[in-house]
Amino acid sequence: MSLDAEVRQQMFGMIEHWQQSDLSKKAYCQQQSIKHHTFYYWYKRYRLEQPGPVGKSSSFVKLHITKSVTAGAVEIHFPGGIRLFFHEPVSSNYLKALIS
Repeated sequence: MSLDAEVRQQMFGMIEHWQQSDLSKKAYCQQQSIKHHTFYYWYKRYRLEQPGPVGKSSSFVKLHITKSVTAGAVEIHFPGGIRLFFHEPVSSNYLKALIS
């Protein structure tokens, strides 16, 4: 195995370890004594090589609403672990306006 392949494997392993942690990139780099610019470089390479939503495709999905619907409870999951909970009825038009 070449040196670049070994480094790549090591960095990709660290990225996967970071993704399983609850730490920000900055906090993870400080904890692991990694220069943040090095981590971001490898994270970019990692994302380009991953299939599906993590890889080359966009993180955004266009929302198409054909008719207004009201739901009793709505939960929206955003990348990075952020979630919005609506425990009261929310119309689809309101949600569309909220994320536009």
